[in-house]
This record gives sequence, C-alpha cells and structure tokens, in this order.
Amino acid sequence: MRTLREDPPSRSWRARFLVAVATAALLGGGCSTAPFQAAWNPFAAAPKEPSSPWRGADGKKQPRLSALIDQLGATVQIDPDKQYGLADLVDLAQRVNPETRRAWEEARAAAARLGQVEGAWFPTLVAMAAAGTSSVVEKAPASAGGVAVTGPSVMPSLQLEWLLLDFGRRRAAVDEASWRVINANLTFNRKHQEIAFSVSRSYFALDASRARLAAAHVTFEQASTLASSVGARLEQGLATRPEYLLALQDKARAAFEIQEAEGLVADARAGLAESIGISPTMRLGVTDLSRVPLPSELPATVDQLMDRALARRPDLAARLATLRAREADVRRVRAEFMPRLRLSSSVGGDVGRYTFGGGPTIGYGQPTYTVFLNLDWTVFDGFARENRVREASADRGTAEAELATLELRVIRQVWQAYTDMKTSLGKREFAAALLAASEEAYAATLESYQSAGLATVLDLLAAQRDLARARFTDIQTRADLLQAAAALVYAAGE
Repeated sequence: MRTLREDPPSRSWRARFLVAVATAALLGGGCSTAPFQAAWNPFAAAPKEPSSPWRGADGKKQPRLSALIDQLGATVQIDPDKQYGLADLVDLAQRVNPETRRAWEEARAAAARLGQVEGAWFPTLVAMAAAGTSSVVEKAPASAGGVAVTGPSVMPSLQLEWLLLDFGRRRAAVDEASWRVINANLTFNRKHQEIAFSVSRSYFALDASRARLAAAHVTFEQASTLASSVGARLEQGLATRPEYLLALQDKARAAFEIQEAEGLVADARAGLAESIGISPTMRLGVTDLSRVPLPSELPATVDQLMDRALARRPDLAARLATLRAREADVRRVRAEFMPRLRLSSSVGGDVGRYTFGGGPTIGYGQPTYTVFLNLDWTVFDGFARENRVREASADRGTAEAELATLELRVIRQVWQAYTDMKTSLGKREFAAALLAASEEAYAATLESYQSAGLATVLDLLAAQRDLARARFTDIQTRADLLQAAAALVYAAGE
C-alpha cells in the first residue's frame, strides 16, 4: 500500500525523464546550463531570494555598454583646438546623439512597414518541388495478382496566389501605414527640435557658470586687496584687529565661492556633453557668449505665437497623423465583414522513370495546371469582428482626446514661455541697473574708506558683498533671458 509521501507513477516518471534529459544535455553539449532550462525550471533565471542581488550563473557581471561608447568616440571627430558655437554644437548633437539615431531608425521602420502593406497588392508566386522514389502495387490485371511499379520521380510546380477584391481592406491598411510614416517623420523632426533646445539650454547654463566663475575671481581679487589694505592700516594703528579678521573672513568666503563656481562649470560641461550625446571626457572648446547681444523685445504677440505653434509644431501634426491612422484602422476592420475574391493557379507536373514488374525502365511526364477563382466569406466568427470594430473606434476616440489634450498643452507652453521671456526682459533691465548702482556704491565707499576715512570696514565689506550679488544677479538674468528665448522658440515649434 502506497503512503501519502510517495509520488504518483506518472509524476515520478516525468521527473526521472526531465533529469535524464538535462543530464544528457549537460554531458553531450559540454555547457554550464541545459538548453531550454527555463521551460522546466523558469525560476533559475530569476534572483533566488528578495534579500540578495542577482548574479549570473557563470559569475559574470551585468552587461556593459562601453563598446557602444567607444564606438561613438571613434566615429565622432572633435577638433580640440576649435571653439564651437551654438550652431556647431547643435549640428554635432544632431549627427551623434543616440536619440536622433533612434528616431531616424523608427522612421525607417515605419517606411518599411508601409512597403510591406503595399506588397499585398501584388501576387504571390511560390516555386515548389518534390523528389524521391516510390513503389506502387498495381492490381490490374486482377489475374496477375498485382504488379509492383517502382522508380524515381520529380514533381515541380509553380503556385500563384492573387487577391483580386477585398472591399477596401488593403487600401485602408495602406492609408494607416502611410499616416504612421508621417507620424514617425514628424516625431523625428520634433526630436531634432528637442535636442536643439536641450543643447541651447545646456550651452547657456555653461556660459552662465563660466561667467559666475569669472565674477568670483574678481570678487576674490577685491577681497584680497581689501584684506591687504586693512592689514596695512592695522600696522599703522588705523584699523582694529576685528576689522582685519572680518576682511580675512570675506577673502576666505570669496575663495570658497571660486571653488563652488568651478564645480558648477564642471557640472555644466557634463550636462552639455550629455545633451550633445558625447562622453564628458572629450575635450570640447566652447565659445564665450559675453559679447553676444541679447534679445530686447518679444518676437510677436502671444496670440500670433500660439497660431504658429498650432500650425508648425511637429508633435501636434504627428498626433493628428495618429488620429488619421486610427480612422483608417476603423475602415479596415469594418471591411472584414465583406468577402474576399482570390485567383489561384498552379503549373507543374510529374516527371520520372519507372519499372513495371520485371520489364524495362520507361520514362514518363505528366504536366498539370489549375486555375481557380476562390471566394471566401466569413459569415459568423463569434462576434470577433464586431468587437474589433468597437476596439478600433475606441482607439480613434482616444486619439481624438489625446490630440485635444496636446493642443491645450501647446497653448499653455506657449503662454508660459511668453510670460517667462517677458518677465526675463524686465528682470534683465533691473539687473543691469542694479549692477551699475552697486559698482558706483562700491567705488564711492572704497574711496571714502581710503581717503577720507568716513566709511568703515563694515561698510566696505557690505558694499563688496552687494556688488558680488549684483554681478551674480546680472549673470543669472542674462542666462534666464537666453533660456527663455530658446524655450519660446521651442514651444512655437520653430
């Protein structure tokens, strides 16, 4: 009598069979893992427990993509002695950024799918052949008791299949694929705009960080001069030690700000390299924007910019193409209720040599051909076509809602970019006035401290800190204005 701990005969036999197969595969193949192991032991490829990280069975680490980075570095030619401007950096990014390559390949794949769909208009021609030998016992005449007919034979054939009438299925499929191609091409254009905007924003951020570093050096030089001046006055008994210590404190603060600004420059360079699509270790000279004139006014009214965006934004046009593709898909699935008319034809034969009984060998050939018109019409399929129509109609409604949502988002983006640039223009004007006033105030305080002795060290340190903040404000408002102008151009789809 079998106990409950024993396996049923079928399960025990199945386990022994799997073990035998795995052992044979391991011994015969000489590999570390059995083929198709996931079929009977799928959890072997997953982490063993939730508390420990996954490690490969062969002890290897996770795959690395350094080969792709090395390949990119080998193909990109960057002149270390050249100073790249914004247009040069955008051109470089559009040639080497992996995102542009991905969008380009997606557009090519969509075009290839269109070619596949259009191929449905052409006939299909298949060449077939069968060769071998056979032995057939002929029963006639009956008095002979059957005679064996043996010999080799070859049966070649050409089969033609051509869909003549499908009531709009192919036309709707071609329309859908054509709109998909337009969608992919417009998405590719928008990707170029996105990369240009990203490079522009990173470029302006790098320029601002370098300007901050230069301003920090100027502030440090002023703080060093002030500390030396206070030290000299201290030796002459014209200044106190606390005043000298405050000057040294301000000098140390200025040195710290230099180190902080250098870190921001390094981060900005890495961000620019990422937006271009190159390694941050590549040497890349970037031109200075300090002498480039800033925009002084808005390019147009907000209503005009909204109209431009709705007419020119590639992503908006791509979403419209998606809607048209969904509408074509609705027409295609509705055409499934109609019949299909096909032409089928074949040309072939049977050629060989045979021996009838013990007699001589005789050659033979039997040509054949067929031509048919085939009509197939699905009368009932369990409401599958009706549900496909419902699904396609729902997808079309989804595309309409997505298009309306994107239109509202485009309007909001243009409005926000417009107001940001308008605000940046005002801030830039006040920042320039603040810098000029701070420079005059610092110069007057310094003169009063050095000549008349009316200003104290505290007054001079306060004026120096105000001047440093005014410099940083001027640099930041300049960068904000440039980035706001780039964002307005990007929002308008230009």
